[in-house]
Amino acid sequence: MKIAIIGATGMAGRSIYREAAGRGHEVTAFVRDLNKAEGLLGPGRFIKKSLYQIGAANLHSYDVVINAFANHTHPIENFDALSYLLRIGRKIDSRFIFILGAASLKREDGQLLYDSLSKLANNEAWIDEPKFGVDALYVLQHDAQNVNWTAISPQQEFVDGPASDYRTGRDELIYAEDGKSHVTTGNIARAILNEIEEPRFIGERFTVADK
Repeated sequence: MKIAIIGATGMAGRSIYREAAGRGHEVTAFVRDLNKAEGLLGPGRFIKKSLYQIGAANLHSYDVVINAFANHTHPIENFDALSYLLRIGRKIDSRFIFILGAASLKREDGQLLYDSLSKLANNEAWIDEPKFGVDALYVLQHDAQNVNWTAISPQQEFVDGPASDYRTGRDELIYAEDGKSHVTTGNIARAILNEIEEPRFIGERFTVADK
């Protein structure tokens, strides 16, 4: 398949790029810095464009577009990026994969993880990122008509690491054998490529956790 990745030089994007290329897909990374991309990813297909320079004309030929864009300093930009790409998605037939956060997953008591995070003291410096992640899922579920989309959430701990055995779920935090909620970038990448090759969650969000 022809796969476009936005944000391929980020933590998740690098693993997704390598997993997709390793499976023989025709992968293109849209990047702002070609030298950085080549240094991190090696030789490959790179197109130098910032997010808002990418339009429907650039993406319509791809079977799948993966949005791995993430701005942890200004998280409103993550929400804006999703909104922008949904507008493109309404114009083309490509399937869009969005990486969300874990805050919209439910704890064992049925409450969102965000609900507990929002009650923590001194959270002003970082609470916007999980908040906009919850908002992003709401937009996908209620305002993404005529867009072929799938979203994936990592677990509470999302770390750079290799692929291993993993578990999938829908809306709940999943606890590994060590009792913690975590997933590696390698497992996120593997799960995304498995979903691309054998779709199960069209128009839905799912989640992945280390076993």
